[in-house]
Amino acid sequence: MIELLNIVAPVAMAIFIVGVGLRLGRFTWALVTKRRFRGVSPTFESPPPRMGVIPALYAVLFGPFNHFYKRANPVWGRGYLFYHVAIITEVIGYTISALIVFAHIIVGRPVPDVSLHLAESFNYSPANLLAIIFGNGEHLQANFLFGEFGSLFIGVTWIAVGFAVVGNLHLMVALVRKWSGAVVGDIDRAAQGIRTPGRYAWDRIVVRTIIFCIIWTELFARLHLVPGIVYLHALLGLTLFVLLPFTYLFHMVYNFLAVFYAVRRRMARTIA
Repeated sequence: MIELLNIVAPVAMAIFIVGVGLRLGRFTWALVTKRRFRGVSPTFESPPPRMGVIPALYAVLFGPFNHFYKRANPVWGRGYLFYHVAIITEVIGYTISALIVFAHIIVGRPVPDVSLHLAESFNYSPANLLAIIFGNGEHLQANFLFGEFGSLFIGVTWIAVGFAVVGNLHLMVALVRKWSGAVVGDIDRAAQGIRTPGRYAWDRIVVRTIIFCIIWTELFARLHLVPGIVYLHALLGLTLFVLLPFTYLFHMVYNFLAVFYAVRRRMARTIA
């Protein structure tokens, strides 16, 4: 597994960077051409109220969940909420871990050797670096990355793992039962009794299964149930990196820009 990771990691990261660059091209063009919002039309009768940054951000992040997902499909809605709390926490943790690891490499400091359980080494191989970053919930890696705050980091991310298990189970049930995009509950009085069938999305099933395996390999690694499973955990994470620019996973990158522009549009009253 270690040898495989050392070979696959550079290729996977190259595909990820090229893919994200291609997908972000249109946003780069919008920044270069300095496109601006025109604001609300002067002929628009009863325009939506003007919003500040915080109310607009709240409306963008929680409005669709409160007004649609929670009512239309409670199972999907709960999974959506729990899973995103977990994934946002985990991605932030991985990002911080990667920055710390690369800072140590730049200044030539030692890093742990995960396979040998050494606190200090100069093993800068891709497999070892990925095991440090993706295994940041284990004591060896957490103590290296966060020092005296390592135990606190592990505690916080344990909560995130719990959210991930519950959220992913909800989403898997919804996908298997063809509830993806389905309306199975009443949204409001006007839509009472109206139901919309969902769809069986194979790409989402594949991605969700990979994520399901990632969650459980992390659990096994944290509990030290399967020696070396952190490398499988890292390989599955790399698989998602490769898929990210070419599947719906791209929303993990796109959403930061989408939220920014959606907030701007609400502040400019172009969204009711």
